[in-house]
Amino acid sequence: MLTVPSTMHNMEEDDDEGIVEGENKGKQNMLIGKDEEHSKWTHIPSDILEMIMGRLTLTDYLGTSAVCSSWSATFAEAIANKHIKPLPEMPLVFLQPRKKLTLANSVLSIKAEEICSVINKSTGIPESHHVYHGSVEGWMILSICLFVGTAKIIFFLNPVTSDVVIVPSPLKFPSNFPIPRRSNLNMGRMVASSSPKCEDCVLVGFFNDYEHIAYCRVNYDKSWTMIEAKQGGAGIFLDVEIFNGKLYVRTNMSSTSMLVYDLQDSTDNPPKPIVLGNVPPIRPLPELVTHENQIHVKGDVIRFLTTGYAAEELLLIYLFNNYVFETGSVGYMNIINQYTSSPQVTKCEVFKLDTRSNEWVKLDHLGDRVIFLGYDKSFVMSRTLLNCSEELITENSVYFALHFSCPNPWMKIQLGRICLTDNKVKYFSLEELGLELDAYPSWFLPSAW
Repeated sequence: MLTVPSTMHNMEEDDDEGIVEGENKGKQNMLIGKDEEHSKWTHIPSDILEMIMGRLTLTDYLGTSAVCSSWSATFAEAIANKHIKPLPEMPLVFLQPRKKLTLANSVLSIKAEEICSVINKSTGIPESHHVYHGSVEGWMILSICLFVGTAKIIFFLNPVTSDVVIVPSPLKFPSNFPIPRRSNLNMGRMVASSSPKCEDCVLVGFFNDYEHIAYCRVNYDKSWTMIEAKQGGAGIFLDVEIFNGKLYVRTNMSSTSMLVYDLQDSTDNPPKPIVLGNVPPIRPLPELVTHENQIHVKGDVIRFLTTGYAAEELLLIYLFNNYVFETGSVGYMNIINQYTSSPQVTKCEVFKLDTRSNEWVKLDHLGDRVIFLGYDKSFVMSRTLLNCSEELITENSVYFALHFSCPNPWMKIQLGRICLTDNKVKYFSLEELGLELDAYPSWFLPSAW
């Protein structure tokens, strides 16, 4: 057997140790190089990083903030001080199926004249059994039933940050109302004066009986204050909006007026309303023609009440449409339970409240505005500030997201755009997305604030 001399053995061990040591030094040098390179990025001056932040969309904004702790701190400071925001984008379309316990919610985005599914249930949007009522400053206003027929928990959810603010007092239906109607507790649209993180946030909503409105100060009130339609001689309530600290309520009064409640002056008792000047009449009046068992309606109007860009104006918008329904398909409050086919939008008119004269002034041109109409929430945004295709924000653009109960194969959801100049309408196709189309569409504008 050949043996290795001890001197040779020791030399080999020394060589092995040298090789290992060299490899370790090489790895350390590589790590040092990476750390130095990483350090260069993490030590970007905050003013330069803020310039970059101001050129990012919300998705890129949040993704970039997660690069390192230094960037995260800079972004967090910007969010806290609100001095730098992501590029404003078009609102998303939130779809909530009517069969809430079996189907998931979806969110759509309009890009380059096409509809794209961009968000699914795993990204922070509410569960399907939560009812969506509207939004404010990136917060969704949601409800969930506490006990069947008794009360609802109302809460705010920011799907971007996952923050939740629960309204302290559950919302109960008036105890003096008949039991059969009280057992079917539903809320319609809800509006808030500001983010729920603001101390003076006021939340308002109306019940589906169209005769009651409830409001509370989210961070102060221990209970809700009820306003009844009969107290203001309104007949029924149809829509609400908060503007300049006051609650504007559209009603069906014969004088076609609007009621205004000053919520700041009220304490435990509901405030007394003031009657605002006449609401603009419909011109021409809708035409109804009966043919066999069908009624053809031309020029009917869906009305939307919303605040303008940066909440500096109050707008009332009329969306004209034609539709057909069968006799006997009209339910409570003369609401059509099912249309024969999907209604078609034909015209749009926009009115602005002149706060000096309390008169409504028709806008023949939207100027810098682009409008998004929805039952739960409507938005008015600046065309020049939006970060999207110029084709999507052409002059006088009004988008709409509507739901109509129609038999198959007619579409139940209508997403489209109408030009205020020539009343040309473009509809967006949803057939190829594989989504549940028997759903309520609502506009939603996400925010990290």
